[in-house]
Amino acid sequence: MEIYLIRHTTPAIERGTCYGFSDLDLAPSFPEEAARVQQLLPQTPLTVYASPLQRCSKLARFLFGNNFTTDDRLKELNFGDWEMKRWDDLGPDALQAWMDNYVYARVPGGESYEDLYKRSVEIFREVITKQQNAALVTHSGVIRSLLAYVTNTPLENSFELRVEYGRMARISVQADGRLELLGVNE
Repeated sequence: MEIYLIRHTTPAIERGTCYGFSDLDLAPSFPEEAARVQQLLPQTPLTVYASPLQRCSKLARFLFGNNFTTDDRLKELNFGDWEMKRWDDLGPDALQAWMDNYVYARVPGGESYEDLYKRSVEIFREVITKQQNAALVTHSGVIRSLLAYVTNTPLENSFELRVEYGRMARISVQADGRLELLGVNE
């Protein structure tokens, strides 16, 4: 069994803006980026799950038609009060306090990276129990946390795992339940 973790394409937002739960549209490069992902997908049927945020559901629709299910657990980190604010405008003290303990510290009005990790792993385990090849069209935080889970990387070190727009990771689920990372940023 294989699971494909697909990150949405480039969003239409100014660099340096904090977003997670915000429902952003996609940049004009969407058709080219989406076509590139499409070429990498297997010809075998996949059970598809997507974040309900349009940057993921649009890509899922492009790749799989309407043959996908949305799930809130696949949303990006909830940045709460920081959503749609410029990182530079958050203030150095607030940002540093979070950065010093981002795994466990919740963003004001939002969630922690550990919260994201728990919900991501929960749906990932459910997908595995169905024993069908699957694709998850989601966000970098979800993918990074699942890659940490698969590779036994501590969450504190998981930001070293690069996850690019419009790319995917492949995971093999062995018959004995072992998880093997086959590729990243394909």
